[in-house]
Amino acid sequence: DNRLASAFDEETQRNLYRNLGRVDKYGIDGSIAYQPIPQLALYAFGSYMKSEIKDDVQVGACTAAQAANPAIPACTTAGQPIFAPTAGKREGGAPAYTFGGSARGMFGPFELGLTAKRTGGRNIYDTNLPICSVQPTTVAPTTCTGTIVYPAKTNAYWLVNLDARLNLEFLGLNDKTFFQVNVYNLFDTLYVGNINSSLSQGSSAPNAQIGAPRTISGTLTVAF
Repeated sequence: DNRLASAFDEETQRNLYRNLGRVDKYGIDGSIAYQPIPQLALYAFGSYMKSEIKDDVQVGACTAAQAANPAIPACTTAGQPIFAPTAGKREGGAPAYTFGGSARGMFGPFELGLTAKRTGGRNIYDTNLPICSVQPTTVAPTTCTGTIVYPAKTNAYWLVNLDARLNLEFLGLNDKTFFQVNVYNLFDTLYVGNINSSLSQGSSAPNAQIGAPRTISGTLTVAF
């Protein structure tokens, strides 16, 4: 009840909150680990979340000018509440599922790890509607008078990371000294990372952050 959803607004540099009323949420999350031999460890995980907004959410009230305009059938009297069509829709910004796995091999002083994760699509608006070149007004939030420039949800994507570690004890150093290489986004996947989801289509499209490209880093850790 009174589910609060938040999004960071780049223009005001503040977190904005919206009340979605009652939202039914439930899901399942699981993982399993298996080590068939001492040199190999395997891990798999996954989750699924159901989310349903139960009612339409009020986004404003009709003005006297809107009530007098016959082209706006949603407004008949001044002060009449305006609702976004959110009933039965999924909350914006959260994927319905994630799953993936990892494998780690240990070969003497050398370790190699690989992790892959699949993230499902995320609705941009709580109304689950696409982004239009001409955004609809609050009194007609279900229509798109322009071109659909982006669909209702982001694309699902895979993210694969790699790490390798070499223990330097064989050089006469202690067993806590090592050199490690990490590769983030191994296949240089282009994906939408963070997105500022909102209640419904407004006057402009929301801000989004593109995920980091392939990034390689090396670390030398020395213990005394």
